[in-house]
Amino acid sequence: MTEPRTATRFAVYLCPPGDSPYYRAGSELLGYDVREGRELPLPSFLRPEDQTDAGPYGLHLTLVEGFTTDPAWWPEIEAEVRACVACLSPGAVLTLTGGRVEAWDDGTTWVHRFDANTPLTVLHTLLLARLARFVTASPFDGKEDEYGRPFERARMALLRTPRGLDSWQPHFTLVQPYGGDDASGLRERLERLTAAHHTQTYRSVSLFERREGETRWRVRAEVPLGGER
Repeated sequence: MTEPRTATRFAVYLCPPGDSPYYRAGSELLGYDVREGRELPLPSFLRPEDQTDAGPYGLHLTLVEGFTTDPAWWPEIEAEVRACVACLSPGAVLTLTGGRVEAWDDGTTWVHRFDANTPLTVLHTLLLARLARFVTASPFDGKEDEYGRPFERARMALLRTPRGLDSWQPHFTLVQPYGGDDASGLRERLERLTAAHHTQTYRSVSLFERREGETRWRVRAEVPLGGER
């Protein structure tokens, strides 16, 4: 049995700077500014029920899933994230290229999909492996029937997630779960929103948390590359 959805959870994401046009546009689309911790009005072409899954997270790209943890481990989790980031070579940057809008899950999930450079893929793998020991429950617990292939079972046993590694699909979720009847219009709007942002570079990762009893996420710490604080 999985723990309640409102239990304490951690995640490691890429989150655009708060003053970037992409962050502002994405936050307005999701109806939530995760850096400021405030709700925003949704655009007129979306209903509240179109963003019930994606909205509470804010704009982010997942490096490590939102796992349940013991809140007493927060200092160790943050120290581990900083140690992993410090392992990258001097001058490394985290680059996303090839941005494109894709519809997943029969058109209910709309994402801004990317390809990751080598430092980003390495960091994703290192963080996933090193943080698994802090996981007390996974969003994938109890879903063995959905993820029953041998490599997925091996990942679940070792990393508590069937996703990532060599099948990682870096993306920002823009709309989920879309239930409207204008998929072509939504695609056009999302393609306009993302057109100037198909290549992105990051010099930090964000440690996210969702506190016990809360439904929305927040940024707990920003961890810059190069060992800076």
